[in-house]
Amino acid sequence: MKDPAFLFYSSDFISGVQDLTMEERGQYITLLCLQHQKGHLTEKMIRLCCGNATADVLAKFRQDENGLFFNERLETEREKRKAHGEKQRARAIDGWKKRKNNNCDIDATASTTAYATAMPLEDVNENENINEVIVEDANEKKTMRKKFVKPEEHEVYNLMGELNAKGASFLSEEKVVNFARVFMDHYDSNGWIVGKVPMKDWQSTVRSWMRREWDKVKNQKQNTNGKPKFDNTAHYQNVAAQVAANISAEREG
Repeated sequence: MKDPAFLFYSSDFISGVQDLTMEERGQYITLLCLQHQKGHLTEKMIRLCCGNATADVLAKFRQDENGLFFNERLETEREKRKAHGEKQRARAIDGWKKRKNNNCDIDATASTTAYATAMPLEDVNENENINEVIVEDANEKKTMRKKFVKPEEHEVYNLMGELNAKGASFLSEEKVVNFARVFMDHYDSNGWIVGKVPMKDWQSTVRSWMRREWDKVKNQKQNTNGKPKFDNTAHYQNVAAQVAANISAEREG
């Protein structure tokens, strides 16, 4: 069965098309959709779909050994999604078989759903932290364990960008990018520990970081507003008055 969708990172797309016109952006997203549906693209397919695609749009695509065009990022995301689906199915079937062998009465549909939601989209490392998920049915309560998956930098950036927008963009775009990198570097270096315990919810930690940064920026603005500002107009008026007084004194003398 053909996968009907692919992951679309809106922030990455917007930053990646800043050098394209609106018409070129339309060509680009259309060709991405065409590649997802048809695979690698021939020049004829591109012409029929978009007319004369510009050189800047085609620069977003590579050519394979047969001269066909493809976007490398889309190819990677499609393969990751395919591998993820296969792992979900395999784990769900394995879990159902184990429960059947153990004469467990848990509904197979509930079992499949539980295993599917416990499986992260990205591959995980064996030493990553563990969280608990409770699955209940009418007869018993089962505790399954899922692994904590550290975020990708673009996920941290996206969440920080959303929070920054809600805070009237108190940080510039450049500062949000750097702040996301600082966040990743900090927790990569300490093994994703918050205080003295393993991190369980990176989104909550990002929100805490942004709240502290908001408080810092707000305090800086308050301190700046509290200081008397240099009044350029009054200064130049005083200088002009002094010059006029000096000229008048010279004439009288």
